[in-house]
Amino acid sequence: MKSPIYSFFSFHLVFVFLIVFLLALLPNPTLSRKEPQPALSLKHLEGSRKGQTVKGLHEIKNYLKRFGYANVVANISNYHLAHENDDKFDDVLEIEIKAYQLNYNLEATGMLDTQTLQQMMLPRCGVPDIDTNGKSSMKWNRYNGGRGNVNFKFFNGKRKWPPSKYNLTYKFTTDGSLTNIDYETLSSVCARAFATWAAVIPFQFKEVGVVEHADIFIGFRTGDHGDGTPFDGPLNVWAHAFEPTDGRLHYDATENWGTGPASDEIDLETITVHEIGHILGLEHTSDGSAVMFPHIGLGVAKRQLGSDDIMGVKTLYGLIG
Repeated sequence: MKSPIYSFFSFHLVFVFLIVFLLALLPNPTLSRKEPQPALSLKHLEGSRKGQTVKGLHEIKNYLKRFGYANVVANISNYHLAHENDDKFDDVLEIEIKAYQLNYNLEATGMLDTQTLQQMMLPRCGVPDIDTNGKSSMKWNRYNGGRGNVNFKFFNGKRKWPPSKYNLTYKFTTDGSLTNIDYETLSSVCARAFATWAAVIPFQFKEVGVVEHADIFIGFRTGDHGDGTPFDGPLNVWAHAFEPTDGRLHYDATENWGTGPASDEIDLETITVHEIGHILGLEHTSDGSAVMFPHIGLGVAKRQLGSDDIMGVKTLYGLIG
């Protein structure tokens, strides 16, 4: 006959084994965690070129249109409306791709090569590279034989804050439940980002409360949020801001924001420095070392102004000739 002690331990051994077995059946939150997938996946289009019809090419057309490349050829708006949803690789698409490649220092092949698609799939700022008049803030420029100034550019009309507004106030207009970034973190990051620009131009920036007057409004948003430039989910457009003296800066709340950053995060301070550049009046640049370059990858921090950024903002505000 088995002793009571033996029976006791046998029962508990079976009980522990049963618990371990049941836990093994449950999903492991660490192992089952899926990395965020980009809203725009274009790898299947690699190698596409003029004359082909390839399923999914309309995604490239919509992407290029969103960032202003539909304006590189004059007076073809009706053509775009007729062909923006088809998958034909025509002459117009080739011209637009070449303009994109020039802006991003890529070989202007006019085809969807590996480097071009990799660049397109990187997260980026939502401000277009080319305005509605076909004027680029980067290398490509319709008005200069297809190539413009490589360096800093300004918004159309050289918009900037008047001298009476060199002391700017800002406040946060965001729903904290939308994102993993709390108020204290956001406030600290923005203070550092504003200080980065204030170190090179005679501006002062001050945070104010939600009920006080402000010149700049900062917040997280999702999807279509009423400013005409909807967000599109993780890993495509991470933020956008408006030229002087609009003062709006919006982050896409669906991004995985960080302050480290980890390899799967967008660095909040890097993006804030970039978007403040727009608020001050700088457009995008083709200089990959500048904070005003439109793309930034996951896990990358670029928080210090480059020489192109400094020369640009000082030129805009008359601090250098």
